[in-house]
Order: sequence, then structure tokens, then C-alpha cells
Amino acid sequence: MKFSSLGSGSSGNSSFIEMGNKKFLIDAGFSGKRTAQRLNDIEKRIEDIEGIFVTHEHTDHILGLGVLSRRYDIPIYLHELTYSVIKDKIGKIDKKNLNFIREDKIVIENCVINNFEVMHDAKKCLGYTFEFGEKKLSYASDVGCVNNIIRENLKNSDVIVLESNYDYEMLITGPYHWELKNRVKSRYGHLSNEDASKLVGEVLCDKLKKVYLMHISKDNNTPELAYNSLHKILKKENRKNLEIEVIGEAGTKIYKLP
Repeated sequence: MKFSSLGSGSSGNSSFIEMGNKKFLIDAGFSGKRTAQRLNDIEKRIEDIEGIFVTHEHTDHILGLGVLSRRYDIPIYLHELTYSVIKDKIGKIDKKNLNFIREDKIVIENCVINNFEVMHDAKKCLGYTFEFGEKKLSYASDVGCVNNIIRENLKNSDVIVLESNYDYEMLITGPYHWELKNRVKSRYGHLSNEDASKLVGEVLCDKLKKVYLMHISKDNNTPELAYNSLHKILKKENRKNLEIEVIGEAGTKIYKLP
């Protein structure tokens, strides 16, 4: 099982996950050409992608979705409410490649993909867990607030990929107008460094080996602040061996789950 982010931030979000011989994308927030190039950068081919799992409707997560599905005949998996919002944006999708998520679990050969709802200002926003053999990767982006649904789904993970969008002080004193500040920190906005770090602390287990922090705001956060917030929690829990990596606009190198 392998994972790599192709990039995360306001300009686009997409990640690659490989489970045995199956290769998938989570979101497609870059153009088709840029997505193919970023896959090439990690020595993967867009032609080998067998599915795209969509978290929600915002453009920085679905920009290249329609083009990729049509050009490379890739199935997409998304909630029906999400599709109702984006269908005009992404254009016509071959019926065989349009898969509505109506159950909590999707099984593709030996790959198990679970989904769970997260709070965000979208018609429907989903997090995912990817399980292959005894390995589990949990993925939660654009999370307005933490609840028991998220906690339960992130438990027993080998790797967690989690939003750590803003530093509270930077947001409050920053350039955003108050309406936008209130939206960001609301239950339907984004997750702060403090809340993301606290969540990881709540689901810590011996199995957890690495945490990726993503969707770092360029106006209201820095990679250092996000990293240090989680590092403080892990140090308190004496988990110095747990790796932390902050995902930026350029993505990450491919990581093989231990």
C-alpha cells in the first residue's frame, strides 16, 4: 500500500493511493494535464488509475474530474448530492463510470474503501478510509469540526492524512474580512492546527506510524506552525518515533506504508 499527495491547498487538491495492483486518486483538483504530470513526477501513469474518489464539490477538489474521466475512461465515485451540484461543471460522464456512493463501504477486489460524513460548507462532504490487508490509511480533508464519527473512523490507522488548515491567532489577526473568518472557524469551515493535533492525540495507537497534515492555508497558517502544534502533542504522549509530514502545493514523495 502506497500513498502520495499530488498537492494540497487552495490552488488544488489531489492524492494518489496504491493498494496492491489497484491505483486510485482522491479528488482531482488540478487540470487533467497537470494531474498527469504530477503522477509522472512520482513515476506513475494516469492511464493506470482505476478510480477517483471525490470528497466534495468545491472546485479545488474537482477541477479536472470530468476531463480525466472522459479522456482516460476512469470511473468516479461520489455522493449523489455532490454530483447534483457539479454535473454541469464537469460535463457529461459515461454512465458506466458514474458510481454513486450509497453505502458506507465499497469493495474493489481486495481493496476496502469506507466513507464517512464530515462537516463542511458543501452539499455533502466525505472522508475515506482505505484498507488493504491489515493496512489502513484514513483521509479527512475540509473538516469543519471533530465529532465521534471522525474519531471512530480514524482509529486503528497506519497513516492519517488530515486537514490542519489554520492557526487561530493568524486567522483572527489576518487579512480576511470577519464574515470569512467566521466561516473558516465555524462548524462548517476548516480545522485549526489545535483541533487537528488534538484529534490525532485522541486516536493515537501503536499501529499509527505517520501523519500527513494538509490543506495548509497560505494566509492563515504556516507549515511550521502546523507541524509544531502536532509535534507538541506527540511529545507529550512520548511518540517521538511517529513521522509528521506537511503537504504543500507541490505535494509529497510517494510513501510506502510500513
